[in-house]
Amino acid sequence: MSISLPPVRLGRTTQAADMKEDIDEAPGRASVMGRGSGGRQKLIDAALELASTTRSLASLGLREVTRCAGLAPNAFYRHFKDFDDLGLAAVDMMGGELRRGLRERRQRLARNRKGPVLGGPGVVSDTGRQSISETVGLVLDFVTEHPTAYVVGIRELNGSSPKMRAAVRKLLDDFARDMAEDIQQMLDAPVTDEASMQEIARQVIHQMTFFSMEYLEQPQRRKEIREQAERFIMRMFAGEMALAMAGKKKVTAKKLGEPRSPVAASAGTPKN
Repeated sequence: MSISLPPVRLGRTTQAADMKEDIDEAPGRASVMGRGSGGRQKLIDAALELASTTRSLASLGLREVTRCAGLAPNAFYRHFKDFDDLGLAAVDMMGGELRRGLRERRQRLARNRKGPVLGGPGVVSDTGRQSISETVGLVLDFVTEHPTAYVVGIRELNGSSPKMRAAVRKLLDDFARDMAEDIQQMLDAPVTDEASMQEIARQVIHQMTFFSMEYLEQPQRRKEIREQAERFIMRMFAGEMALAMAGKKKVTAKKLGEPRSPVAASAGTPKN
């Protein structure tokens, strides 16, 4: 995605000029997150743009970020305490938007579904496949529309800032928890326990970060990558559900095959 940067503006150092610089929109600058161009958003966009190649947010300098944003240096502290604060705001903004979108999509599918999610033990129905396909599509469309923000977020997962690492990990865990809750609600009856569903959801979310990076970096393979992601998710959930059902059947068969206790046996024997 091509993003035009604003011209560098120098020599405006009065308080009135700084305030005007902070609120004026920079002509020709597109927001990385697709939002308005207020001072706070300009700083987030500039930091993400500068960090999107090979750098981390922690390595950026105050002056280069404000210069890229078209703001005076002291404008930064009207919005953020430091670069960790800026990074956390970016993660919250990006994650909140995607999280709401995913939940709304899954809940809409749950309300409108025309059949069961499972077609049998370990078999995902057409309704389940549609839900998975739309969820994968929403994630991949989001990262395609916001590649800079996404790439920086994934890089910060292994970056130098403990606060940023924790924030991105929490965001991924939130995605997994939402997914597990929504899928359990879509099922006509609980198929596996909550802990197992959450574990599967976490694995799916983490794997989707790799699929998403491949999707961005290899546009010629996007159809193939999307299909791979859909198959992976279906196999994960179908496999877990098949194992859970098999386990329940084994327990039931074991109980039926157990010898009854003497008390139970005598209770079931008709008297002469």
